[in-house]
Amino acid sequence: MNKIILAVMCIFLTGCSTGIDVNEMAYVRAAAIEGDNVTFSFYLEEQVISLSADTLEDAKSAAELALGKEIFTGHTELVVLEQGAESNTLEFVLNQWKVPPACRVAYAENVGEILKKRKAEEIVGILKRAEEKNLTEKCDIVTVLGKILNGENGDLPLLTDEGEFQNRQ
Repeated sequence: MNKIILAVMCIFLTGCSTGIDVNEMAYVRAAAIEGDNVTFSFYLEEQVISLSADTLEDAKSAAELALGKEIFTGHTELVVLEQGAESNTLEFVLNQWKVPPACRVAYAENVGEILKKRKAEEIVGILKRAEEKNLTEKCDIVTVLGKILNGENGDLPLLTDEGEFQNRQ
């Protein structure tokens, strides 16, 4: 009898209990941040959303309202920045948005347009190949932020307006 009760309890007490269906969320693949302008690119949707907000958290909230879905940043593969705003922005993205440690970081000439001109998936692939061919240093968010916080040069890869890798040498 105890085994039957235990079996029934196991059936009813397992599974997700978060209350949020996977289809009700939008998963960020990339974010391009330039001052108060943020552009999000998503995994399943071909949609790219650009908006202005006072803070990065406000930008995320505004994007959620525009999409009608909760945004999840835990699978973000790429953050594109303007030069000069790295430390605070990267700390926020890593600690508050909880992007993965392997998320790549790069500079772009025209941050706001890059995700509109080229798919995030392609840009991530370009950065991976550039690292493999030693054309750029490791550009994952943890390595970059560590260098910046230690006062070292956080020499990030530079991307052209079209999302192509630009060799600085």
